[in-house]
Amino acid sequence: MADVEVWEDPAELRIRLDVSMEENAALREENRRLRALLGPVAHVVPSWDDPVPAQKLQPATHPDPDVVPISPSGLPHADARSTVEAKLALFKALFAGRADVHALRWVAKSGKTGWSPAETKRPWERRAEEERELLPLTDNVLIEHLSRPEPGSQEVHVGLYPLLADDTCRLLACDFDDQDWRGDAAAYHQACRAAGVPAYAEVSRSGKGAHVWTFFTEPVPAAVARQLGVALLRDAMTARERMSLASFDRFFPAQDLLPTKTSGNGSFGNLIALPLNGACRERGTTLFCDPASWAPYPDQFAHLSQVQRLNRSEVEALADTLQPVEVGPAAALEAMPPKPRRTDLGRAPEVVKARLGAMLAIATQGLPAPLLAALKHLASLHNPDFYKKQKMRYSTFGTPRFVMCFDASEPDWLRIPRGLSDQAAALIASAGGALRVDDGPHA
Repeated sequence: MADVEVWEDPAELRIRLDVSMEENAALREENRRLRALLGPVAHVVPSWDDPVPAQKLQPATHPDPDVVPISPSGLPHADARSTVEAKLALFKALFAGRADVHALRWVAKSGKTGWSPAETKRPWERRAEEERELLPLTDNVLIEHLSRPEPGSQEVHVGLYPLLADDTCRLLACDFDDQDWRGDAAAYHQACRAAGVPAYAEVSRSGKGAHVWTFFTEPVPAAVARQLGVALLRDAMTARERMSLASFDRFFPAQDLLPTKTSGNGSFGNLIALPLNGACRERGTTLFCDPASWAPYPDQFAHLSQVQRLNRSEVEALADTLQPVEVGPAAALEAMPPKPRRTDLGRAPEVVKARLGAMLAIATQGLPAPLLAALKHLASLHNPDFYKKQKMRYSTFGTPRFVMCFDASEPDWLRIPRGLSDQAAALIASAGGALRVDDGPHA
């Protein structure tokens, strides 16, 4: 109680304030003295791993090689204690896209959120396309993105447009945000590693999804990069039976060709939120993690310094080598070998039960993941709208690549059109099983 009375005494409070101000002045003087002793290095000491950067810095346009060392991977080396120049050089070497424009995340008074290209004027103000003054992606913008915001300041989260003007890209990212995003992202990451494709997993901004990144040493045709990603997703589905075909539509870049028959924001292609955002890192998101445990790496920049990248010839060779994605009854029949090859589809149970109703419901218990993935592809078709948009250089984001004609919502059952019964039986037979259909009355 005595302490409360002391704090309510104006005279006592004034004395304590004077003492604190004197101590603060002494500490500031000590800081100035230490910085003078350290010399020029003191100006690059603040780190993005500190609670709050001491100041906004102006990095050199061409970092000094002595300040920004090169790692064995060929990337600029940085770790938690490196200079701002080193960290920024590493970040720019990996997360490369359009430099003439970038996007910023906004939050409306109503609570609605979104992304818009950064402009000199407010993006929601109506004006002609030729009157728009877009802002480039500069070092200062990236520093704002990577820095933790000071108290009371606005959070800055930058979005990258990865599709370049010549229809190439320097990276490929696959987005997972379904309920099983952890398992799906880990399966895709494992499929990448098994195929010799370096991949790196990041928990996205919401904390309810992930991006799995692959980086290139040089521009690669976006069509080839996306072809590689689709083939890897097919391999991931073969290993994980619960994976949805919807995952095939979540690549960045989201199109093979830069849109030319559209104006406004759509003319830049789709954007992806950049990782390592300062505000998000405090919440434990936009961090790179071990996909086996989803625990973040303790030193994010040291982890990124070890990233392995693919060159163009390697991407093209992998895209040609990996199995293309085939869907539909015709593709399934053409893929059938003359003799059963159980190593392709796994070992099916001796008898696979099914119920014949409005659809053919196949019991999935005991079915190997490759066989289950083949049955899902059997009951899927290429979506003509997807390829129409792709040919017209429109964004295909949100337009499914496949029309899925199966239902996997009920546990332990996969429903496909009943007209595919013979093809399904042939697939199961190639895996050493036999489909036994109960044609009694079922829903």
